[in-house]
Amino acid sequence: MPDHARVRAVLFDLDNTLLLEDESTERALRDTCAAIAERTGADLEILAAAAREGADEVFRASSVFAYADAMGIWWGEALWGEFAGDTAGLREMRAFVPEFRRRVWGRALAAAGNAEDNLVEAAINAFRSARRQNQLVDRDAEDVVRDLGRDHRLALVTNGAPDVQREKLSHTSLASSFHVAIISAEIGVGKPDPRIFEAALTALDLSPEGAVMIGDSLARDVVGAHAAGLRAVWIDRGARENMPAPAPVPDARVESLREVRLALAALRPGGASPRGSRGSHRAAGRDGSRARASRRGDPSAR
Repeated sequence: MPDHARVRAVLFDLDNTLLLEDESTERALRDTCAAIAERTGADLEILAAAAREGADEVFRASSVFAYADAMGIWWGEALWGEFAGDTAGLREMRAFVPEFRRRVWGRALAAAGNAEDNLVEAAINAFRSARRQNQLVDRDAEDVVRDLGRDHRLALVTNGAPDVQREKLSHTSLASSFHVAIISAEIGVGKPDPRIFEAALTALDLSPEGAVMIGDSLARDVVGAHAAGLRAVWIDRGARENMPAPAPVPDARVESLREVRLALAALRPGGASPRGSRGSHRAAGRDGSRARASRRGDPSAR
């Protein structure tokens, strides 16, 4: 393979690629609702459904949604994150989340028949604690990242708030594996804007032809990588709802992180072709379910 075509760096998405964000949020939500149900006799399923639906509805209707959506911040993070930072957007998020949490849990408890103020505060605190204790990592993530790090430079390119993403990473052994970490709200642009990928390439001192993006989102990871001239490997987590139309075509499709090294070896040389028209070395087609607490209801969102 010509030297210019060699994959020198691998860029990884974080949420639902290396970390199981939706599953972590769903587990914390159900743990919280189970504790409240045991305390009050409320129906756990009614409570959990009302919390999910209310959080999504209130978040989408909020004044911070445009910023949050651009940065890839979702309601699951707004229920527990601190949003530290001095940018206008992060300051607005910080001011927004206390009332957001009260509204979400107040509505959920009311739907289940009990909206006492002390229970609302208990639910807020219980979820924040549960979510911090429930950071699930893809079972192959640490081994795959360690293996690829032996012969590639590694970068993390993730949407989200800097402190929230770093706190998630702190519960894993992954952080020290990356030469570069680019977080959307830290630089002011989020995927699929090609500038976030270009920031990673600049930090790595590489051209697009030498790097490949790995992520679960067709709309953000694949489209954004192609716009920046990178090839992209799509981690297909089985989501089929709200798929972008026409669906972006990744350079390769895998169903698990274990397959990434083989996918990299099979990639055609050079940068991404326009609009990802190169095609996948593996046909998409597997249906699958998604954790019920999902990012903005959009499986390709992050």
